[in-house]
Amino acid sequence: MSASPATPLLAIRSLRAAYGKIEALKGVDLDINAGEIVALIGANGAGKSTLMMTIFGRPRARSGTIEFDGQDITGVPTHDIARLRIAQSPEGRRIFPRMSVAENLQMGADATDSSEADRASSLERVFALFPRLKERITQRGGTLSGGEQQMLAIGRALMSRPRLLMLDEPSLGLAPLIARQIFDAIRTLNRQDGLTVLIVEQNANHALKLAHRGYVMVNGLITLSGTGSELLQRPEIRAAYLEGGRRE
Repeated sequence: MSASPATPLLAIRSLRAAYGKIEALKGVDLDINAGEIVALIGANGAGKSTLMMTIFGRPRARSGTIEFDGQDITGVPTHDIARLRIAQSPEGRRIFPRMSVAENLQMGADATDSSEADRASSLERVFALFPRLKERITQRGGTLSGGEQQMLAIGRALMSRPRLLMLDEPSLGLAPLIARQIFDAIRTLNRQDGLTVLIVEQNANHALKLAHRGYVMVNGLITLSGTGSELLQRPEIRAAYLEGGRRE
């Protein structure tokens, strides 16, 4: 069953998840429409990364539902979620440091049953977005700079030809110039390829300028939502995330 224009590509309803006795998600509702960039912002420990990981099946939801393209994927194993062409670039990049750039990218392609032609096309797209990776194709991932490793983590996710790309803190620890290159690549993927993106990001200024819509998470709950520009103008957002040392 395919999502209609009125049906979100990703629909989350009353989602709860926990680590042992600690409840990290306390009834989250969130929608992402096809072709959107949606930003999820909030302080450390708000539950942002947990939400992204729960969508991907780890940890499992305790209650509530996750639907992708009209299909209930709540409780579906992670490898089967990947085959639905949902891809994640996790916080901390988590590349394979002893593997070459080429081998890391191959691991992304192996997540789905893509043809050789699809793999070649995906590789060309990754190199067009991140020419530095082509220059480093035989280099081990662990010897790359932080920015290059982030490019590799995103490139690995793109090799699965995702319909939904989930990015967890893509600018974390990067110099401003490299962070802008990463955000520019995300914008290009959305505008040129129509890729749907969920981005978890502490840099609220960049994230909300990039996003069509945004959500604010506090203590495992969504407390605000709106367009990116609307949220940027809200005084409580400016006070919490754009002022007091969070400026560029």
